Amino acid sequence: MTALMQTLAVAEYLSFHRAALALGTSQSNVSTRIKALEQELGIVLFERNTRGVRLTEAGRLFVERVSAGVDQLDHAVKTAGMAASGEYGRLRIGIHALIPRSFLAELIGQYREDHPGIEVEIVEGTAREAVMQLRAHRLDIVFLAGAAELPDCHSRRIWTEALLAVLPERHPLAVQSSVTWAELAGETFLVRHGGTGRKCMTISCCASLGAGLRRRSCAST
Repeated sequence: MTALMQTLAVAEYLSFHRAALALGTSQSNVSTRIKALEQELGIVLFERNTRGVRLTEAGRLFVERVSAGVDQLDHAVKTAGMAASGEYGRLRIGIHALIPRSFLAELIGQYREDHPGIEVEIVEGTAREAVMQLRAHRLDIVFLAGAAELPDCHSRRIWTEALLAVLPERHPLAVQSSVTWAELAGETFLVRHGGTGRKCMTISCCASLGAGLRRRSCAST
């Protein structure tokens, strides 16, 4: 590698003396290493004369290839370092639906702004599908509604939001500013087919009250 870097320096300065100064070594060291490299390759990289140094055609092609290889190696080293420090890579996020201007949408948007080197991939699906993909290591993180009981996963609550009950205008509870789960127990719920975090949370809350849940499914659009 040292001989290659010295070859690139001589090709840049077209001078063994100036290349040695730039590399902080002696001219004889540079000359000896490049001569040994030429003998190993079986080609002449530089034409040497009293007026200076110039690349041969074989030397020009060799320097082009070496320069490209060094650039790729440098990029690989930097990329690996960024990945190790969390500045570069990919984050796969599982969600049910990303609603514009919601807390989750703003959270992901801020993350993208703070970590431009991270490619964020959003995967939408049901809560059950998201958890299955998380366990299969096809997702890195999943956002779920409600309190998920996942003993084999690390979880924490990061935000709360109001859950709205949409009632007929003449329903006895429609005049109230808020309702409790106990008051909703026994009502017929219209839920999305396939199940979501909120659907599971509704069933769980009613079950904890010892109340049955009458539900009517509708197809998702």
